[in-house]
Amino acid sequence: MYIIVIGGGRIGEYLVSMLVEEGHNIALIEKDDEKARHMAENYDILVIKGDGSEAAYLEDAGITKADVLVACTGNDQVNFVACQLAKNTYNVAKVIARTTNPSNKVLYESLGVDVVISTTEVAAKAMYAGIKGFTSVLTFSGDVELIHVRVEKNSPILNRKLSEIHMPWGSIIATILRNGQIIVPRGDEVIMEGDELAIVSKKGVEKKVRELVLG
Repeated sequence: MYIIVIGGGRIGEYLVSMLVEEGHNIALIEKDDEKARHMAENYDILVIKGDGSEAAYLEDAGITKADVLVACTGNDQVNFVACQLAKNTYNVAKVIARTTNPSNKVLYESLGVDVVISTTEVAAKAMYAGIKGFTSVLTFSGDVELIHVRVEKNSPILNRKLSEIHMPWGSIIATILRNGQIIVPRGDEVIMEGDELAIVSKKGVEKKVRELVLG
């Protein structure tokens, strides 16, 4: 895919590194001289020094052929305008935005932005997950959560078959990660110590999931 990334900070660079490793064609827009130079010297990508919220720089980056645009600067105004141009002017198929303010998510969604990620919300939820005993809790589409939890030796579901485990209504064990291998569980699968469970659930069910899995 041809992907435009706006913002070459820590988040942008980490994203670019993963995308380059997968073989995608990347264009990066970064207005800071030092960051732009660093990205150009360390990655085999097109680097445009400029403001990603300006149409001229978006066109220099090849937005007319872009499959995806990711606006991940730390400036909500830049990200918002870039997404607005990508969606309304250039009809980019998939647009992803970073916002530092969770209350701005509704504004991005009103533009038709496909994925809106609040870094503040993600950090807070990671801390919340730690408090609750989960490894992580991610929310999708407002009402669906992906809960990641490790099975310890005192777990109530340890050594039980999946068919014997009565998950709370609105939740399901989607996958099990065991010794580096992903298992799509069946009814006769036995939960073992150290298993890492990916549980899909309706929002608000995490307390019951915690009680069941962690005790």
